[in-house]
Amino acid sequence: MRGALALLTLLPGWVLNLGYRWDVATRLYLGTLPTFPPLRWSRRVLRQGLVVWGVIALSLTPGAVVTLLGGGAWLAGAPTLAQGLWILAGLLLLAAFLLVPAGMTRLGCEGDQTVFTAPWRLWHPVRLRLRAYLYAWCIAGSAIAVSLAVPALLGAAGWLSVWRWAHTASALWPPPAIHSFTALQGLAFLLDTVLFFLLSVWAWQVAGYAFTVALYGGQAQGNSLD
Repeated sequence: MRGALALLTLLPGWVLNLGYRWDVATRLYLGTLPTFPPLRWSRRVLRQGLVVWGVIALSLTPGAVVTLLGGGAWLAGAPTLAQGLWILAGLLLLAAFLLVPAGMTRLGCEGDQTVFTAPWRLWHPVRLRLRAYLYAWCIAGSAIAVSLAVPALLGAAGWLSVWRWAHTASALWPPPAIHSFTALQGLAFLLDTVLFFLLSVWAWQVAGYAFTVALYGGQAQGNSLD
C-alpha cells in the first residue's frame, strides 16, 4: 500500500520503490527477517533508488544512442547503414534488458559495481545459473504481464458496461443518465488506477525476489542483521 501511494508522485515514487526493491534483495541475500519490511520513506531508500535508476539509464544508453545514429543514417540516405545500426541497437538493448536485473541484484547484495565498470562481465555469473535466471525472467515477466493485463481488461470491461448502461438509460432519462455516467466513469478510473499501482508494486517485488533467488540459490549468504 505504501509503495502504491508513493506512485502517486510518479517518478519519485518509482525511485522509492526501486530503493525498496534493493532493500528486499539485500535482506534476502543476508537472511535478514522480515524479508519484506514496511516501505520506509527515507533518504537512504531514495538514494538506493536513484542508484538503481542510474543503472537502468546507463545500461539502456548505448542502445538508445545507436538507435539515434541509425535514424541519422536513414535521414542521410544510407538505409543499409541505418538497418545495420538498428540491428546493433536491438542487440544492445536486448543485452541490457536481460542483464540489468543481474547487475542491480549483485550491486545491492554484494556491492559489486561490475554493472558500472564492465557490464558485459555480468554474463559469467548469469551463465553459471542460466537456467534459474531464465526461470526468474519467466516469473518476473508473468507478474508484470498480470500487473498490466488485469487492470487493462477490467478497465475495458467496466467502461464498456458503463457505456452500454448510459446509452440505454439516456433514452429514458437524459439528465440523470449523463450525471451517473460521469460519476461511474470517474469511480471506475480511480479503482482501476489503484489496482494498477498495487499490482505494479507487487510485480516489482516478485521480480526482485525471483532474481535474487536465481543468482544466490535462495540461501542466506551472510549473517542476519536484525
